[in-house]
Parts: sequence; C-alpha cells; structure tokens
Amino acid sequence: MILGVLLSFNLAWAQNKVLELDGNGSYVELPPNIFANLTQATVEVWAKWDSFRNFSRIFEFGAPWQSMSLFNHQRTSDLRFNLYPQNAKENRSLICTVRVSGLLRANEWIHLAAVSGPGGMMLYANGILVGQHTNTASFADIQVSQTNLFGRGMARAPGDEDFRGQMDEIRVWNHRRTEAQIRENMRRRLTGREDGLVGLWNFEDGTANDSSPSNFRGKFIGNARVVWADAQANGQWLAAEPLRETAQPSLSSLPAKATPNLPAAGRDPATWWIAGVLTLIVGLLIWLVMTLRRSGTGAASQLLPTSEQARLTAGVAFPASADLTADQQVKERALAELTAFAKESLVQGLYSQRNALLEMQQKAQWQLAELEARLGALCLPERIAGYEKRITELEKELETRSGEVRQLTDATLLLLRRKLAEERRLEGVKDRFN
Repeated sequence: MILGVLLSFNLAWAQNKVLELDGNGSYVELPPNIFANLTQATVEVWAKWDSFRNFSRIFEFGAPWQSMSLFNHQRTSDLRFNLYPQNAKENRSLICTVRVSGLLRANEWIHLAAVSGPGGMMLYANGILVGQHTNTASFADIQVSQTNLFGRGMARAPGDEDFRGQMDEIRVWNHRRTEAQIRENMRRRLTGREDGLVGLWNFEDGTANDSSPSNFRGKFIGNARVVWADAQANGQWLAAEPLRETAQPSLSSLPAKATPNLPAAGRDPATWWIAGVLTLIVGLLIWLVMTLRRSGTGAASQLLPTSEQARLTAGVAFPASADLTADQQVKERALAELTAFAKESLVQGLYSQRNALLEMQQKAQWQLAELEARLGALCLPERIAGYEKRITELEKELETRSGEVRQLTDATLLLLRRKLAEERRLEGVKDRFN
C-alpha cells in the first residue's frame, strides 16, 4: 500500500500543463506596457516547435520593427534573438541580432533564456551560453507603446507565420540572470514569489494568468489552449534537484575541454530507488510465503468463515480432511493475492524506470545539441578535433555501462561518428579546392 501511494504521488506530481498553439491565428496577448520600465531583464521559456514556420515567434514585446523577440529564422532550425530599441525598418544599422545556426530540433523541448541590459544581449539554450551581442538596450529603451504577445510577431510582414507548437514556464525577471542561476533553476517549478520575478506563466490553472504577485492576465486568441504535456515535457521536471554544477567550456575553448558527461550506468538516483523498492518487495513476498508454510493449520484456522468458527466454539469437530482442504485453499488464495500485488508493483516500478530513462535520453539529446552549437562556431580542424575527443571519451565510458544506458551511449557514438565523417569529407573537399 505504501509503495502504491508513493508511485501514485510521483506520477501525479510529474503531470504538467502547457500552452498549445496551432500556428493559424492562435496566440496569447498580455496587457500592454507591463515591462516598459525594466532597464535590464531575463526572459525564460520552455518551447517545442512542431514545425519551423516562417519567422514564427515564441514571443515579441514592443511594436513592429521596434521590439524584443525570440523566433526561428525563416523556415530553418536557426534560433534568433532580436532587440531593436529604435525602429529598424528603414535603418538596417539599428538591427541587433543574435543568431545560432541549426540549434533547434522539431518536436523536442528546449529551454531558452534571453538576457538584455548592461553587459549586452546574451542567449542561453539549456543553460549554456550560445550567442551574444554588444547591444546594451532592454525594455526601457524601447520607447513606444509596447504590445506583448506569445506565439505571434507584430510586423505581420508578408510570409510571417504564427508559432506552431507548445511552450511552458515563461518567466520574466527584472535583472540579468547568470548562467549558473539559469541552469540551476530551469527545471524547478517556481512559486511566483521569487526575488526579481515580475511575470510567470505556467498555465497550470488552464488560463494565461500570471502566477507572480504582478497578476498580469493574458488572453487566449484564436485556438490557443492549455493541454496536458507529453511524456518528454513531464520528464523535464522529474529531477527536482538543480543540475550538477560543472565547469562549462566557452565557445572559443571547446577543444581544450570536455563537454558534460552522459549519465553513468547505475548512478541515476531514480534507478537506485526503484531497484531498492523492488528488492524489498521480493524479500517481503519470500518472507510471507515462508511464514505461511511454517504456520500450518494455525494460520488457516484464523481465516475460517464465521460459521465454521461458531461450530468449533460449540465443540463440533471437523474431519482432518476438511482441515487440510481449508488450509490448502487459504494458502492458494494468499499466494494468488501476493502474486497479483507483486505484478502490479513491478509494472508501476517499470513505468517509473521508463520515465527515468526518458530523462536520460533527453539529457543526451541536449548535450549533443550543445556540442553541435559550440562546434559550429569553430573552424573545420577544431571541430574535427572536438568530435574526435568526445568520441574517445564515450568509448572509454562504454566499457563501464550496460543495458539501456549502453544502448543510449552506442546511439550517441553513432551520431558523433557520422558527424565526424561528414566534417572530414568537407575537409577533403576544401583541400582539393585549395
């Protein structure tokens, strides 16, 4: 019973609601000018693109051609962070953009953080700095009446399309969050009362209302709606602890440092917990079966029907064969109930272990994306060296892994070897032209 309660609580806690937009006139509109006084800010969001539509915005705050926005470039998987403090439609020198090529993956969740203000524009993906710009503006520098939208842009240029996909846990802070702060808190559920938090939209109540003390109420437009999240989105909240702090390499020093390791076999806390609980269940079952076998007719006599107990009280004796039959029936019934309980507990334990493995797989996908984003900014020989180094590290780790974790590592190695082969092919083509 205790195990069932714990597993049910764990599964219920993992449930999550997200905003879903269909890319066809569906978006969320917030009250105007709610961030207009911020001289520095950090905007965070979990997002999943169903498809890369033309310049589809995660958010845009401001006015046409004079705003802060985050979106995919054209119909590609490139991510762009724009901040135009003045109208840049006619004067292209006012365009301030951070663009990261090939960062996004369709149908995969990613955490994004856009930082603005003194110190320049900074763009983080899954807690890693992937791009920056010297522009020091923020909301207060966008001196126009500011409209604030999730899922739609404001220029409405020919060909611009609305966002199609899902988003969750949109946060606006009144200060510049550090890389460590972003990475530590991106997978924690916030209460809305954290210091410096001026807006939080987590959609858990089924509305677009702000969960912070600011209480900014958003409106659903078109077919915008709140839905239950998929297993991958639920998995992003399974690890309640902050991510392990490791020295993160800069874009310019990647070949000299290793990227974060994939989860090692047997070191995942959820896996150990599940294994421990299942071992305890098996031990209890063995103990109960042995107890029943040793107890003989004494155990059976305690479980006799009321009418039979009355006959015993009245001094009426049962034949020996009746005692043996009742004893056998009690044992069979007890064993059947224990077997059913064990099966149900094992199924629930395997379900929880599956969630843990999904989380490990998601971490591996993030780390591959981070590796590609960093290597993309380097020259060809440095990228090749980076891939070779990471492949060597994973081959050594493979010797200590087993089961599904080993299969996951094998799959990661296969992808990295393909990328390395592609880079070497490009190097050969370059050498021929030179």
